[in-house]
Amino acid sequence: MIDVAQSSCETFQRVASAWLRSGEITRTNHLLSPLEELAGFNYGFVYLLELHDAKTESVKIGFSEHPMRRIREVKANYRYGTHLRLRACFVGEPPMEREMHKRFLHLRMQNEQFLASAAIDAAFAQERERVRARLRTLHLCTPECNQLVKNLDLRMLCAWLRR
Repeated sequence: MIDVAQSSCETFQRVASAWLRSGEITRTNHLLSPLEELAGFNYGFVYLLELHDAKTESVKIGFSEHPMRRIREVKANYRYGTHLRLRACFVGEPPMEREMHKRFLHLRMQNEQFLASAAIDAAFAQERERVRARLRTLHLCTPECNQLVKNLDLRMLCAWLRR
């Protein structure tokens, strides 16, 4: 009979080991990591894009599997001289993007564009923390765990996950 804790530990270590070997760890600023998928996230990111032009400071609330790629795609939709910058994002799903749109309807300028607001920034910070809390519910191996998967540096992985 397999111990449930050992089974969880082994699953986590196998996923983490494959992820680290793939080199994808450097690309997690705009791609879902296997650890996030292990926590049950399957889609992508809800992002907050900062739009600076001469008239107003506004933001765009959107969803994409690849936010950095999406910035390049939407740039053509804005006037020349508008500066686009990723202000915040959190792992999420399309229904959460729609929820954010409804929540800030009173700030909507047009379509997915909203007046910049501290309330929007706070909502994104709150959602990022909710995602972090969900990730913490995973069985995260510690350096004290038995090394079930060889060549996995749990100390380095634990340090990365605390970022």
